[in-house]
Amino acid sequence: MSAPLLKLDQLRVSYGHVEAVKGITLEVQAGEVVALVGANGAGKSTILLALSGLIRTLSGHVIWDGQDITRWRPHQRVSSGLVQVAEGRAILKTLTVLENLELGAYTQPGKPDLEAIFHRFPILKQRAGQLAGNLSGGEQQMLAIGRALLAQPRLLMLDEPSMGLAPMVVGEIFEILREIHLQGITILLVEQNVRQALKLADRAYVMETGSMTLGGTARELVDDPRIIAAYLGG
Repeated sequence: MSAPLLKLDQLRVSYGHVEAVKGITLEVQAGEVVALVGANGAGKSTILLALSGLIRTLSGHVIWDGQDITRWRPHQRVSSGLVQVAEGRAILKTLTVLENLELGAYTQPGKPDLEAIFHRFPILKQRAGQLAGNLSGGEQQMLAIGRALLAQPRLLMLDEPSMGLAPMVVGEIFEILREIHLQGITILLVEQNVRQALKLADRAYVMETGSMTLGGTARELVDDPRIIAAYLGG
């Protein structure tokens, strides 16, 4: 197997005296979809924040395409292709849809390829002049994904993309992620909807209270009695 595109090596993160991530090691190969699943408060979102450089690590290393980027600033990570869609979507509600999208391309030279985003998300073209805060939850998630794609990610990290969405919309969002992956973008997905995450993923890791408890292929985990009992209603 080739060297991973992304590797976390014994990553530790704390909030004051509380250690939220306790020596996590994981890998993402180029071209994979890797899911990070577990209950609320397990430390999944903290890992993505650390990967994006938005919180400092206590110890350990973030290795990105063979480089140690543990101390890189957030904009350097985005410029290198490590791009996150934040939990809660983090759109700027008082700006228009178009303005939100244009912000996604701020690290990229030249004119952003808005037409490619509008082709993928026709509703965003229809709503381009509207305030982003007036979009539905599903439309806001599409906007957040479209904005991230304009940063030209090599690895797209998504934090709870199904949060707060109706089941039908959740299915639509995961189909969009499947299409993005088929176009060659590697994905690291944090998700409480374990069933949907394992349907999309090649491999998955399971976290509990800051530690990694299980890991394997999605096929292995979906049949694991512990996963069925804890997350799939078995």
